[in-house]
Amino acid sequence: MDVEVFLTSATVEDDDVKGRTVVVIDVLRACSTIVTALANGARAVLPVADMAEAGRIASNLNRSVYRLGGEREGTKIDGYDLGNSPRAYTREAVEGRDVILNTTNGTVALTRASAAEELLVGCFLNVERVIERIEAAGRDVTIVCAGQSNRISLEDTLCAGLLLHRLWDGEEPDVTTDTAHVAFSQYRRDRDDVAQALRRSDNARRLAGLDAQEDVQYCMRVDALPLLPRFDDNRLLPVGDEQPELDTTPPAEERA
Repeated sequence: MDVEVFLTSATVEDDDVKGRTVVVIDVLRACSTIVTALANGARAVLPVADMAEAGRIASNLNRSVYRLGGEREGTKIDGYDLGNSPRAYTREAVEGRDVILNTTNGTVALTRASAAEELLVGCFLNVERVIERIEAAGRDVTIVCAGQSNRISLEDTLCAGLLLHRLWDGEEPDVTTDTAHVAFSQYRRDRDDVAQALRRSDNARRLAGLDAQEDVQYCMRVDALPLLPRFDDNRLLPVGDEQPELDTTPPAEERA
């Protein structure tokens, strides 16, 4: 099995992902939010790269059956129902609804990797489910770290390193790319206190400045939510679930 790692999504092209199992990682916070939303009963998550696309999709849906979520530079977008805090995606907020999600880094990375044979969402919350799927599929693998504004992020690199650590049972991974060795080496250095390493990351300190440090604590819980989102027809669904139809029925006042 060939495994490649991109430490940011900035240079990912279709040829890098075609025919491969691709795992997109955005620990803080989009991928953690996606896993949480689906675990709390969201019908599907529709990741989009910009506000215009989010608005276009929303305009074709029944307002009662979707939630519009997203952020720019960590702050909820004006007019959206939800931001990008996974703790806001409670069962009460999202159960039975589609979530249209638009974030600075994570949903952009998912869009860039959408030509993959199979596209999965990974974070600390669901590491073991990601490993199980990679091993069951048996394809070559590309791990795409979302990063932060086209720069490397420590938390995504650590999560990629944890995936490599588990894929090779703690041994030095049989990989040829420098980026994979960087991710593995970073995890091996920090694995005895990953939580402390995450707290010193740029993103964690930025979120603390936005009074969202509890999100950091939430997102560092390894294997807390054994659910694996997979990209299928422009939406993310838990592996094993049948694809629901989008509800495009207009609201009652529009039908009258």
